[in-house]
Amino acid sequence: MRLESLCDRWGAAAALSLVFFLVGCGTVKNPALERARDAYERARRDPAVAGRAAVALDKTRLTLEQAERLWESDKDVAEVDHLVYLTEKRAEIARATAKRRSAADEIQQLRSQRD
Repeated sequence: MRLESLCDRWGAAAALSLVFFLVGCGTVKNPALERARDAYERARRDPAVAGRAAVALDKTRLTLEQAERLWESDKDVAEVDHLVYLTEKRAEIARATAKRRSAADEIQQLRSQRD
């Protein structure tokens, strides 16, 4: 009787493991999409970017959202990779825009002090 009880427990554990495996397989991760999310989040958390490059940051967000929707609906790796690339580049553009505007403000401030 103990052997039967042990087999029942192992069978239940195996079935539960199979359920968790199947549920996990339903949510396929895309590492490139994770990178794009990270790039956007880093830019979004930067106060200079949020304050001085809001339009560029918004374009970054929209591209990321498009990539996420496409991944959820079609799992089209090539198109998602393209949108990930655009998201990462747009995040870089947002950071560069913020730096350029900050430098321009600093130049203007120095000019006004000189006059």
